Amino acid sequence: MSIDIILLSFVIALLRGGRLREVPKFAKLRFLIISLLLQGCSALFPAMGGLFVSLSYLFTLLFFYHNREHEDIRIFMIGWSLNAVTIWANFGKMPLDLEQARKLPYSLEPVINGTDFKHSVLTADSNLPFLADIIYMPFPIARVISIGDLFIMLGAFLLVQRIMNKPISLKGLREGRSYAARN
Repeated sequence: MSIDIILLSFVIALLRGGRLREVPKFAKLRFLIISLLLQGCSALFPAMGGLFVSLSYLFTLLFFYHNREHEDIRIFMIGWSLNAVTIWANFGKMPLDLEQARKLPYSLEPVINGTDFKHSVLTADSNLPFLADIIYMPFPIARVISIGDLFIMLGAFLLVQRIMNKPISLKGLREGRSYAARN
């Protein structure tokens, strides 16, 4: 999860006059907790990282499915599904474009030597390369992201706006209505 995007979303919500009044309730929160634990296990046991990451994505999708009545969660679910399919098609790891990743200020040795628990090098043999981490994003924190990550970031932004009582509805924007004005 992109903590910088979440923090930026809170700043934007505050600038829009949003305030946190009540934390929304989510159904089946245990699926999200299990997913986080599996992510932790993937870092602790990198040899089985692919399996833990794959299971983690499955539990997160179950969490999103049970909370799909919210537009922001549905956008999250699209991005998470795109990333999950890519990870599952590449045996538990998200392929990373090394040409884009070389712009990052940290070492890529774990990815190159295969010890990174979550990423592998994007090669001609990688499945679904167009859904892999191929987009260099220099701001706010430099990283290489996927198309799925773009949906996840948008979902996170919309979720924070809703939590801060300044919801934005993409459907409402498309129809020319001010969703926030109705609430």
